[in-house]
Amino acid sequence: SVINILEKPYTVDDLTVPDEFNSIIAATLKEIDQLSARIDPNLYKTMTVFVDPIDGTREFATAQGEYVTILIGYNDAVGHPAAGIMYRPLTSPVTWAAGAASEEVVMGLLDYADPPVPNGMLITDGQVSPFIVDLIDELGYERVSSVASGNRAMMLLEGKGGAYIRDTGGFAKWDTSAPTAVLEAYGGTMSKLPPFLDDASLVGYTHLKSEKNLDFVPGQSTLTLSNIADKAAFVKGSEITTTDVSSVKAYSCMQGLVAVDKAAMGDLVKIRKAMQVVMEEHAPTYT
Repeated sequence: SVINILEKPYTVDDLTVPDEFNSIIAATLKEIDQLSARIDPNLYKTMTVFVDPIDGTREFATAQGEYVTILIGYNDAVGHPAAGIMYRPLTSPVTWAAGAASEEVVMGLLDYADPPVPNGMLITDGQVSPFIVDLIDELGYERVSSVASGNRAMMLLEGKGGAYIRDTGGFAKWDTSAPTAVLEAYGGTMSKLPPFLDDASLVGYTHLKSEKNLDFVPGQSTLTLSNIADKAAFVKGSEITTTDVSSVKAYSCMQGLVAVDKAAMGDLVKIRKAMQVVMEEHAPTYT
């Protein structure tokens, strides 16, 4: 989106922000200016910031604000998440988590599960792939319904599930930047599925400004309405595996996820073994 908050009328793309919000925007800009005065302008020049102002848009629009998060992720020169904050603004009390592994910093206010659910697999509210269905059964885990990327990462930290694993896409790098940084700071991981399957490597997505998808692997993923660059070219019901990086959105995440918190890092060996068993019948569905 193209956001204009430098001159009135304030706009977001073709939408004009109602006048009633002008004073809030002005006050916020003033506070940001005061904060910026405290930061050396020559520092952090190599960092890239990914912001998701409303992670869980559908939930926000359907009066399920307790699942909504604000995500801000700071990424280093090679695109690895270095620090982040996940903030649930509409819970009571407000819940949040922040961290920077390189600084050995973690902080937050979380809604911990009582009792924890270490054998819970967080699943999407959409269709679950055969690979994930069989993986849950192979591990003997229970399904834990969940929505919104930031909320799911916070659920892992809160002990509301032991793992969040998916092979399908439908999410983007502003959904993974802050969660990856915070989970890593807390001792966990949020990594791409293929490297983990190949040799147990924990490799995250690349979070840099780019006009092409920096994690794209030719012939690996199927085009969907979510990841295709030109929606007008999408044919419903088609299953086209793409070899052209220009055919997909620059910031789509198309290699699934393996996400666990610190308490479940020791479970990664058995999780990978279960995946290898499942793959004999159902390969991951990368989209």
